[in-house]
Amino acid sequence: MRGRTNRRETAREVTAAGRRLLLTAALFAVGTIVTWLSVTHLAYATGVAGRSGHLKVETCTWSEAGGHRYPHCHGVFRSDDGTVVDPGATIDSDLPVGDTVALRRTSSDGYEQTGAGAAFGWLAVSLFGLVVLVLGAATVRGPAGSRGSPRVLLILLGVLVAAMLTSAFIGGVVGVVGALRGRG
Repeated sequence: MRGRTNRRETAREVTAAGRRLLLTAALFAVGTIVTWLSVTHLAYATGVAGRSGHLKVETCTWSEAGGHRYPHCHGVFRSDDGTVVDPGATIDSDLPVGDTVALRRTSSDGYEQTGAGAAFGWLAVSLFGLVVLVLGAATVRGPAGSRGSPRVLLILLGVLVAAMLTSAFIGGVVGVVGALRGRG
């Protein structure tokens, strides 16, 4: 009788360890992907990467997919140094026709908006990726509050979440103010 109980307990422990390992791997994978993608966009939004220039918005169209409408504005992009002129430039943002907006041309010949709103928005997403990575590290160390979960990870998690929310708030405020100024 005693042998069966020990085998059942061992099986439960192995299953729990397997689930924990799967959760940890998933958190690390998601955190890495989100952080990598958002840091790339953050580099363009802050002007660290890409070719700077301006898009003169000539037309804007809307497409529909899955019950949602998506804007596409078209015009001529001219790099600040004059080496690139793209008469077929498109950015997936709702911009006022006739305006000239600052953009960065990406390595894949796409376009990213620059400025504080975009930078703080991508910073918030980058911090979210780091939060997920820290959660993955916390699952390796043990459940929250246990001896295996160091206080340093929990403090780091709190700081990252606070910075992420602050960055998202600032990005949102800058975006709303910019939208109101552009339409007012």
